[in-house]
Amino acid sequence: MSRIRIVFIDVDGTITEGRDTYLLDLELVSVLRELTSQGVYVSIVSSNALPVVIGLSRYLGFNGPVTGESGSLIHYDKWGIVELAGSPTRHVYVDVLERFKDYVEESWQNRFRIYEYALKVRKGFDGWMVYKRIAEYVESTYRDVRVGYSGYAIHLMPKGVDKGVAVKYILDRMGISPDEAAGVGDSVMDAEIMKHVGYKVAVGNADEGLKKVCNIVLDKPSSKGVLDFAWKIIEGAV
Repeated sequence: MSRIRIVFIDVDGTITEGRDTYLLDLELVSVLRELTSQGVYVSIVSSNALPVVIGLSRYLGFNGPVTGESGSLIHYDKWGIVELAGSPTRHVYVDVLERFKDYVEESWQNRFRIYEYALKVRKGFDGWMVYKRIAEYVESTYRDVRVGYSGYAIHLMPKGVDKGVAVKYILDRMGISPDEAAGVGDSVMDAEIMKHVGYKVAVGNADEGLKKVCNIVLDKPSSKGVLDFAWKIIEGAV
């Protein structure tokens, strides 16, 4: 039987069919639900707005606490909403949206965010190039804000919180050892998760920056890689 008691898992590029789609892999969802039936917690850790993540987890049948806004917020039915961030970044978002309006546009999720705000890169521009320009500006202008890029959006985040901070909070509050926890992701923004789990898992098409900090790199991309890993947990192979 597997030692893993909780799986922290990203959404976009991880339980989706690829890193360029929002389509969930329904076969993987079914297997993750099988994990929950065996008593393993499946915990979404995402940069999406918290209402989106809560809805996903609830309707997909997952059973663990969920994290939104890149670690700023946690929700679990037993705890309610836990706010880990201090100050919102909305003022920075308004500034950046105006200053870089030729390159980025707002995300519809921003009206449902509290601390972290997202910017979508306009079609025709290289996301990493735009991210680097915005990061250089923001991090030289605002001391309390950092910038990340998930491949889906550019994120303006409060300093002092990240996905790893949220994962540590959940583990501590649930009394689960890092050795009994797995983190699965695709983006370099998921690297913070890996500091607090024993099983550090990157999908086959993950950012190189994430692969470098993981002790398991899956052979297959996105959801297909996660599917193989989930079966290994069920079979007691990890």
